Amino acid sequence: MGKRIVIGLVAGIVGLGMKFYNKSADGQDVKSHLVSICADDARCVKSVEDNFEACFDSAYKLGGRRQAAHLESDQLVSCLNSRSGQPYFAAKK
Repeated sequence: MGKRIVIGLVAGIVGLGMKFYNKSADGQDVKSHLVSICADDARCVKSVEDNFEACFDSAYKLGGRRQAAHLESDQLVSCLNSRSGQPYFAAKK
């Protein structure tokens, strides 16, 4: 019985760890894409560098048992634009 509990706990920890690893990897990909979009504008790059973490954390949903993790791109773009005070980005609808 004790062995099953330990195996269940390890599986749960690994599953949770994978969710956060995927969030980190997704965040790096999105951030590099945004920086490449505004590479010619130093203020835009600085805005992404300064505001990305907070905006990404609020816009990224880890999902649940029956729902995959996803990024609310409209929320991310809105947050970045409002924090920077400039409309650097627009989301496709």
